[in-house]
Amino acid sequence: MNKHPARVFTAIAGALLLLQGASTLLFRLNPSLDRAFPALLAVTQMIPIHSALHVATGVVALFIFYRGGERGALWFTLGFSIFYLTLGLAGLLSGQPMGLGLQPFDHPVHIMFGVLGFFAAYLTSSRKVSV
Repeated sequence: MNKHPARVFTAIAGALLLLQGASTLLFRLNPSLDRAFPALLAVTQMIPIHSALHVATGVVALFIFYRGGERGALWFTLGFSIFYLTLGLAGLLSGQPMGLGLQPFDHPVHIMFGVLGFFAAYLTSSRKVSV
């Protein structure tokens, strides 16, 4: 794997979002799975729209990782970071679920991933990647 920070961030974000979104969506849509392993939804408290957003974002990230090169990964990382940081700050300041069923613990996590993405984008752009 190419060790450029934005590409690493894109790959990790894509894999984690796809795994988390697909598992919670599957558990939400199949009650027998939730009954067998109730901790997943009890901890995450994910609703289908939130899970679907994670699945879609994960698929886009992995597509960009495999097809977009370093430039695509940099743009994904910047866009992802702007969205996550904005979502986290808006949720933290308003205390609202933002239409995604967000819980209070989601907001600091979104802020953290937004900041990490900006850091990866900064490290990548300092390598003189043409955007």
